[in-house]
Amino acid sequence: MKAPKKHDEEAEVVLDADSGEEVLAEDTELGAAGLQKKLKQLRAELAEAKRECQENLTGWQRAKADLANFRRMVEEERERDGARARAKFVRELIPGLDAFDAAMADPNWGDVDKGWREGVERVAGQFHKVLEHEGLESYGAPHDAFDPTIHDCMSMESSEEADADQTISKVLQKGYRIGGEVVRPAKVVVYQCD
Repeated sequence: MKAPKKHDEEAEVVLDADSGEEVLAEDTELGAAGLQKKLKQLRAELAEAKRECQENLTGWQRAKADLANFRRMVEEERERDGARARAKFVRELIPGLDAFDAAMADPNWGDVDKGWREGVERVAGQFHKVLEHEGLESYGAPHDAFDPTIHDCMSMESSEEADADQTISKVLQKGYRIGGEVVRPAKVVVYQCD
């Protein structure tokens, strides 16, 4: 056996006479049974370290997934808040749309001074265009199928035609929706077969 080499201050390392590998000096004194015991202890420590590593990895992955879910929920809530604010804003402007539509639907609209009439129609068109850009769409037309989730039936009108049953006869007030969500239901008169 060669003289032991010191690698650090705490443990003395020597070359094993049989294998030629470096071992701790204390391990050479243990003998075969002692080395087996030491090996078993080191394997147990390694298994424990692997288990802790796996626990830490699992915890990190769970925390990462939780953070991703939290960010997604915050983004969805932000989008819902934006949609609610937009719908509230649009809901407050709808009476202005109704006023323009009622004025232009009046039978005397054609008698109004041409320049003034065209100006009002341009303003109404711009108003509609801005709200359409915000996602507002109007709905409700005669002969559409009646849908109680988006239409308010104000009255019924009898019809002789079987295919007209439960369709819209007249639209009393347009309905509006944004992205499929009803902002204001259409007020309609519905055909009913006798």
